[in-house]
Amino acid sequence: MKQAVILAGGKGTRLASVLKGLPKPLVDVCGKPLLLHQLELLCAHGFTDAVVMVNHRADAIREWLAGVDLPISVRLIDDGEPRGTAGAVLAALEEALKADRAPTKVLQFNDFGLVAITRKRVKQSLERTLSVPCPTCQATGMVKSPTTVCNEIYIELRKMKKHFEGADVLLRVNPETVKVLKSNNAAWLNEFEELVGKNILVKSDVTLHPEQFDIQG
Repeated sequence: MKQAVILAGGKGTRLASVLKGLPKPLVDVCGKPLLLHQLELLCAHGFTDAVVMVNHRADAIREWLAGVDLPISVRLIDDGEPRGTAGAVLAALEEALKADRAPTKVLQFNDFGLVAITRKRVKQSLERTLSVPCPTCQATGMVKSPTTVCNEIYIELRKMKKHFEGADVLLRVNPETVKVLKSNNAAWLNEFEELVGKNILVKSDVTLHPEQFDIQG
């Protein structure tokens, strides 16, 4: 559907002697009202729908439209209080946006002659539609660093050291944590063994969450 907007709310003050009480859109031009010329021209160029923004003498224009057979579908919108050309454009835009299910707000023209429109999203973004929350970070975007996990292991070993019965302690951790445990000449691992007084066997387990660890002993 091709739609056009015709601004027809002006008083036509400079044409007062010609109008003789008629609203400007109905002034006679070559035997036909000006508005009819415009509507026929739109129809000739493939437009199927016209929105006519009226204000001054809107009743006369509405009455004229009701009595003629038009070649195009016409909707009349009364702009209410006169707001000038810019106001009529904004009113037409607001009317067109009523078909949008998303809440919208039309702002005023800016210094560049542009209209800003705010539109509230009512559907999820394409990214959210095609994605699921990250199972690793639970959609937070962050996980604890391997160093932080090593600190937590140390705290847990300190709590458990009195309860270890075997000669060795088995420590299962994520592969990323293993890298930190064995870095710097296994500084973390040496500190763990000194804390519990036992040999600690480290097992890499890819099934563990980066923040998880398991201590058996």
